[in-house]
This record gives sequence, C-alpha cells and structure tokens, in this order.
Amino acid sequence: MKSKRYGRMSVLDEHKIIAELDQWAEGQRGTTLTWEKLEDAFGFSRQTLNQKKSIKAAYALAKEALSGGKAKSKAEKDAEISALKSTVERLEREISEHVRREGLWRERWQRIAFHIRMSGLQVHQVDKPAGTPAPTERETAKILRPFDKEIPSPYPDNE
Repeated sequence: MKSKRYGRMSVLDEHKIIAELDQWAEGQRGTTLTWEKLEDAFGFSRQTLNQKKSIKAAYALAKEALSGGKAKSKAEKDAEISALKSTVERLEREISEHVRREGLWRERWQRIAFHIRMSGLQVHQVDKPAGTPAPTERETAKILRPFDKEIPSPYPDNE
C-alpha cells in the first residue's frame, strides 16, 4: 500500500487515474471498484480523488459500466474481435464478388450496345420506357440470346 500523499495532484496524476478508471470500465481490472483501491494504487485520499470532477465522472462511469454488466472480459473481447474479423472478411469476399459480377454486367451491356449500333439503331432509341409492362426474365433471356456471342472485329482480316 502506498502511503497517502498530502501534496497536490498533478495533471499527469489525474490522467493516470482516469486511464486506470477507463480500464476498470472496460473490465480489464476486475469487477469490484472502490475508492479504497484507487487510494491504495495512487496514494491520494478519497477526498482528494473525489475533488476532481473528471476523476469523479470517470469513477461514476466505471461503476455504472461494472454494475450494468457492460464490462467484458478479455476472452469475451477476443471472441468478439474474432467474430468481427470473420464478418469483415466475409463482407470483403462478397464485395469482390459483386465487383466481379458488375464487370461482367458492364461487358454484356457493351456487347448489347455494340450490336444495337451494328443493326443501325442508336442506344437511346432502344432505351426508353416501354408502354407495356416489362418483359419477364424468360422473355428477356429469349430477346437477348442472339446478342450472347463474341463481338466481331470492326477490322476484317486482311489475310
């Protein structure tokens, strides 16, 4: 046990105490926080500690976190971090798959636009709202099937 100090608390001491209280709030120091533990750890009386509004507020927040069950053990935090990492990895894979599919979709529409132009039309002539309901997926596939072929070279082979 440190002996009680009767000097003034420095700003550095205040920051150290608040950092300690933050660790208590996160559950890194256990689940039972008392003024006596802080007195023993830092050598200031309860009255001195309680006199600083920032320390008093940090103490209240730490006690609230501990009593509300908000504090998590290191194992719980590690498990949560691991779960979050795997979620991030899964989402990154999903994003890369969507990016790949978008690339394929853009290529397909470039082919369609090319074939529309080759047939003597302009894309804006074809891309306008239909007066009738949109075709079903099956009808769309039937309409687009002739366009699912390689784009011919605009330059004939000179062989």
